[in-house]
Amino acid sequence: MGVLSKLLKLNGCVIVGGASFTAYQYPELRTKPGQLLHAMQRGARLAGTGVMMASDYLRVDEISSETHTTASTRLYETFKVNGGPYIKLGQMMGQLDQLVPKEYITAFEPMLQQAPKTDFVDVKAILEQELGRKLEDIYSEFDEQPVASASLGQVHRARLRSTGEEVAVKV
Repeated sequence: MGVLSKLLKLNGCVIVGGASFTAYQYPELRTKPGQLLHAMQRGARLAGTGVMMASDYLRVDEISSETHTTASTRLYETFKVNGGPYIKLGQMMGQLDQLVPKEYITAFEPMLQQAPKTDFVDVKAILEQELGRKLEDIYSEFDEQPVASASLGQVHRARLRSTGEEVAVKV
């Protein structure tokens, strides 16, 4: 049996084992397999990026600024696509100027300046699921544009229907 077929079998076992372990640890994913698939896609994307970064470093005789730039750009793009906690990790990496090469700091700087915003359709769905009621039943006004956004959430202005009080809603 060749090395390639052994690697394919090993990867298959790791993927099936990882998915099974994740589904076991997080019972809510058993009822929402789409979320499990999404998590697996993010993990696979990150693993692929790791392989490409390793290749970037292994194929050169001497590691240069260009090598760091190529690898850091790969990692930045993956974190940006994966979103959520990966953005937070990217923000932390962008501040580790004593530990990582300056090319990584430069690549991750945009994550410190611009956090992604979640579409209002998704915000509304999340809030209605969490609150168990329609948004219109709770708020007389709800600003669809966030006042602020961060790596793991955002804030919207709204007015409570019951009191008329203006509130900040964190999603």
